[in-house]
Amino acid sequence: MTGGESDRNSALAAFSGVERTQSRWASRLLIALALAMVGVHALQLFLFVLPSGQFRNLHLGFSVLIGYLVLIEAAERPLERLLWWVLAALSVVAIVYIHVEYPELVETRSFLPNAADVAVGILLLAVTLILAGKQWGWTIPLLAILGLAYGYWGYLLPGEILAHAGISGNRLIGYSSIPYFQGLLGGLTSLSASTIFMFMLFGGALKATGAIEFIVKLGFVVGRRNRAGPAQVAVISSGLMGTVSGSTVANVASTGAITIPLMKRYGFSPHFAGAVEAVASTGGQIMPPVMGLAAFLIVGITGIPYSDVMIAAIVPAVIYYAFLVVAVHLRSANLGLDARKAADELGVVDLKREALANWHLLAAILLLIYLLTTGLPSGHAALYAVLLLLALDMLVRIVLGGFSLASIKHALWRTGRSFVEGARDGAMVATVIAVIGVMVEILTVTGFAQRLSLAMLELADGRLITLGIIVAMSCLVFGLGLPTSASYFIVALFGAPALIELGVPILAAHMFVFYFANLSAITPPVAVAALVGANIAKANFWKTAFVAVRLALPGFLLPFLFLFQPQILGVKGTFADQMLAAAIAMFGTVILNFALEGRFIGRLQMWERVPLFVAAIALIDPNPMTDLIGGGVAGVLLLRHWFVMRGQPDEAVATPPPSQQT
Repeated sequence: MTGGESDRNSALAAFSGVERTQSRWASRLLIALALAMVGVHALQLFLFVLPSGQFRNLHLGFSVLIGYLVLIEAAERPLERLLWWVLAALSVVAIVYIHVEYPELVETRSFLPNAADVAVGILLLAVTLILAGKQWGWTIPLLAILGLAYGYWGYLLPGEILAHAGISGNRLIGYSSIPYFQGLLGGLTSLSASTIFMFMLFGGALKATGAIEFIVKLGFVVGRRNRAGPAQVAVISSGLMGTVSGSTVANVASTGAITIPLMKRYGFSPHFAGAVEAVASTGGQIMPPVMGLAAFLIVGITGIPYSDVMIAAIVPAVIYYAFLVVAVHLRSANLGLDARKAADELGVVDLKREALANWHLLAAILLLIYLLTTGLPSGHAALYAVLLLLALDMLVRIVLGGFSLASIKHALWRTGRSFVEGARDGAMVATVIAVIGVMVEILTVTGFAQRLSLAMLELADGRLITLGIIVAMSCLVFGLGLPTSASYFIVALFGAPALIELGVPILAAHMFVFYFANLSAITPPVAVAALVGANIAKANFWKTAFVAVRLALPGFLLPFLFLFQPQILGVKGTFADQMLAAAIAMFGTVILNFALEGRFIGRLQMWERVPLFVAAIALIDPNPMTDLIGGGVAGVLLLRHWFVMRGQPDEAVATPPPSQQT
């Protein structure tokens, strides 16, 4: 390969979002398809140029083709590249057939598919399952295949819950793809096309225009002024990074590579550093305005507008992060750390200058928040924010470049790069969403989800707390081998209806499942976020995971408040009721921190920590009497401690010796 060819390959790889490309043709085609996908989705959003079924088919088609082209770019062996080219070509055959035959499929062959329809349905199912397996691991595709087998042979199974009448082969394919336009081409794919894809574009635009660097710098601004220093950098940066990254693991890997070594250097133990990053990154999925993928699935299942989901999530997310902020502050005090005495190591960041340099990022995020609160459809709001962000970014680059031709080219390159980045991310999500759609359809049409929901109700015997524990454990168990979005969706099919049956509001029930599905990322024995954090920190996985669970304790307790006190989500009662519930919960979680870390102004004795722990649980318990008792006990103990510790010197030093690390 000549130097010129190498440069061209590098440029193509950079634009298409890979480190290097093994096929220039694949890279060129990927870029063209990604840009076309963005254009088609924008046209559909504003003009509705295609029937819903055809648009879902095109959305999945673009996604599958882009996915295979990414595999071709990365494949090093010619035989492997050939395999992906063949599967990509078969995908084109299936998508084109469905697009052309769409009128006949929905009007005349909806219940009488011919042999070609069935063959194409099988083909589309096969290429999508294979791609999802390569992109997301084989757990989800294998569950979908197991679901299909259950749909066909379920009549052979014993028991009232598992057994059903069975589904014929043609109907099974119809429920999975065509001609019913369910499963791969059902409601979840519609949600992916109209909403999720637009938020992936927004994330791609933020990444391409420097949001990650800006977010990390904001974290450093806070860290320089805070005792816990780099630990607060991790909390702030990872929480904000949830707006850009849709993946907890990716969040840990990206920000953790910076923050975890810093935390260790300042004196935090490796397992504590890894746990802080894992918990902060997990919280990014529950932090508005752009939450994790499962939040959009709540919209798909319930029909509740995303703006309502986002608003309901604000108070719990604030409490979650407040607990973490206080926890790392108390830990730094216990270790005798004060990063403010060595703030120069964190570098000097001019907040005013950074805000002025990145004002277009802030403008786009503020526009998104505003549009979501006005009731505009979420997909439209995200697209408007993307267009504003890229237009302002182009303007900034061109003005800073003196309106030169080079600056115009660079601005256009960044814009195109952001579209390709967002389309790639959106395509990858669309593939797994489509496969989850197959599982959902089979579990629904066989009646399994409904029967399992009734069985859970019977097991709980009408006790909401028991049912809540069962549903929470189900989320954590499914989360052992599934992404959070998949574990949420599966449990939401049978767990949320059971909670609703006992009187829990719809949004509160789904937020309960949503929280526990996300927390599976830090819950042993798998705890993928904690695993990544431990690897970066070179720490023991089990110690990291258990510290992560302790640091994320509000995440495990707050969902039960959703069941018994849904006004904390703004679902019931007045705004004053919500603020009162939030204040009590916040006070309870802060007291819990004091008890667990053994520190308030100074070190707490065990005789103080135990009653503080009990008081914290009493405050979190949704009962006015326990709130009064818990608040009173905590108030007396903390006031006494404050009087005793007044005027005593600060224990902190700049850099403690390694022997002080815990």
